[in-house]
Amino acid sequence: MMTRLLSFLMLSLISLVVTSSLASASVLTGPVAIVSNSIDMPTANRTANILKEMGFEVKIFFPSEFDDALKYGQFVIILGGHKAPEGIGQISTKFLSAEEKAKLERKNYAYYFIKRGPERKPVVIIAGNDRFGTYRATNTFLIKGIKELSDFISSPGIVMVAMTSPAGD
Repeated sequence: MMTRLLSFLMLSLISLVVTSSLASASVLTGPVAIVSNSIDMPTANRTANILKEMGFEVKIFFPSEFDDALKYGQFVIILGGHKAPEGIGQISTKFLSAEEKAKLERKNYAYYFIKRGPERKPVVIIAGNDRFGTYRATNTFLIKGIKELSDFISSPGIVMVAMTSPAGD
């Protein structure tokens, strides 16, 4: 009972914060593609539901459908880092620097990275040292990263995205 209440309160807080962030983040209007393996699928479904509540059209893709995800979304969210199984690692490794990969290998580390993909399409890699870290990093992205993504999309050049205290530091 208490776990459900805490989950409801967390979901409510995330929805409230993200909705207020989106009021000023009007460049985020298009559909969202989430790419996930089976391990992070519960996080993908939860993230999709939150984004849908915020008014986004959302579709979840498997790693083998990454090219379709790029065509579909205004931006693409990849759940999992360079060591994730089922094809996610092969996708994430293309976007992550050696330093970012090293950080993700640290126990309890969780983070999101906003990058430019093919044809300058925004790609967000949300990852942790394990699936629980990816879940935590997703919460952080939904609370803080949406605004950063909006700024990134509206920026003509390179934008540095930094979190003051990523989980695990």
